[in-house]
Amino acid sequence: MRILRPLFFFFFSFAQFTLAQNANQIKIHSHNDYKQSAPFWLAYENGLHSIEIDLFLKNEFLYVTHDKKEIIEEHTIESLYLNPLKSVITKQQGLNQKLQLLIDLKSESTITLNKLIEILNQYPQIINHENVSIVISGNRPDPADYIKYPDFILFDYQSLQPLKNEETWSKIALISLNFKTISNWKGKGKMTEKDYYKVDSVIKKAHNYNKPFRFWATPDTEVAWKTFVQLGVDFIN
Repeated sequence: MRILRPLFFFFFSFAQFTLAQNANQIKIHSHNDYKQSAPFWLAYENGLHSIEIDLFLKNEFLYVTHDKKEIIEEHTIESLYLNPLKSVITKQQGLNQKLQLLIDLKSESTITLNKLIEILNQYPQIINHENVSIVISGNRPDPADYIKYPDFILFDYQSLQPLKNEETWSKIALISLNFKTISNWKGKGKMTEKDYYKVDSVIKKAHNYNKPFRFWATPDTEVAWKTFVQLGVDFIN
């Protein structure tokens, strides 16, 4: 199965080209991946590094959706993501690069996460794979409770505030922030000097915690992608 979209193809080529000029690896994030024509496969077959999965718990099933009103019965996390990924691992004897599943919980955090863990435990090929990371975003437990969850569960920290417990930091895979809270730049032309300084300061502060960084709600233009790469954003939407 091979599916290519011009946007993914261009961005992957753009990232590969820029890598030659950038010491840091550029990681590409498939935002709202379930909206693609072929969820999981389009991102995986084009070598993307991170796939976003929005989840909502209803009647003991975890549906891939942004909202309860948009649930499609056959779109469970198993059918769209876990079974395809299991197939990749089983048939190809592993993954060639690291793959992050950024799971955005849309329903209540604790019961949804507990159900997710129950399901993931049925996929040892995935949770024990050295190149696969499971990162929880969206509705998350309190950071103080992160250490209570299994080793294969990591978290997306959406703040730049320091955490007192070093063990909690070990459960954080990346730091993500809403770009619109920092700048109104639309991705056309250059950022103002003031905005560039603000954005650069945020990225540097995140990196001071030795964690990769991602913005969401970013402008989706070639100029924006290039600017974020130059600024050192680790995951580009």
